[in-house]
Amino acid sequence: MISTIPSTPTQTPAVPGAVPNAGKPKQNLTNRGASAPSYTVIKAASEGGNKRMLDVVFERLRFTIRSEWTTGQEVAEILETFEDVELAPPDRLTDEEKDDELLVEMWKEDVKQHVSEKRALVKAKRRLYSTVWKMMSKVLQGKVSGQNEFIERNVKHDVVWLVNTIRALVTDFDNAAPEFLSVSEALEKIVTFRQHENMDNADYVKDLMALIKVYEQYCGPYGVHVV
Repeated sequence: MISTIPSTPTQTPAVPGAVPNAGKPKQNLTNRGASAPSYTVIKAASEGGNKRMLDVVFERLRFTIRSEWTTGQEVAEILETFEDVELAPPDRLTDEEKDDELLVEMWKEDVKQHVSEKRALVKAKRRLYSTVWKMMSKVLQGKVSGQNEFIERNVKHDVVWLVNTIRALVTDFDNAAPEFLSVSEALEKIVTFRQHENMDNADYVKDLMALIKVYEQYCGPYGVHVV
């Protein structure tokens, strides 16, 4: 399990005898009106969390998984697609190939390898569940624990459900709230979502589609409900 999430950018090597940050103006975070956001803790919308911060945390976690985990690295995709990942089994041999003893033995070895990798993937999903859970704030853990399916999903260490639930709560959709209220608030977030001054078109479309995906995950096809 990881204890810290490394940043992907590399640092410039220090020059012997040089003074660190010489000639560079010092940044004063206290004059920005708010403290710098933490990108190692996943927060709910009610405590300042948002989709952009979640993307950064998951991006760094993906980097850690791909660079440090020795098995089950495929689970990193879950943090990007919010969908399950599975390993394709070896293709079955044709009747003609079954007559070739060498091909049969090679196929058996491929099956053994697939079983080993599949087991490693299952363990990696459980590990990812625990890792993400420990990165969540206490507030967010409480909100996730209050979801209707939590007990069943938690027993299974269902990491796909967990990351989707987090995404919903970060965008302020609460499945534990009354259905009419949840649907109304989800629709309001979509129709009132606006492109900020410093947001490019690609980010605007990405964030808007994230809101719609959260809505459709819990409420059904977008545009069906009339409120």
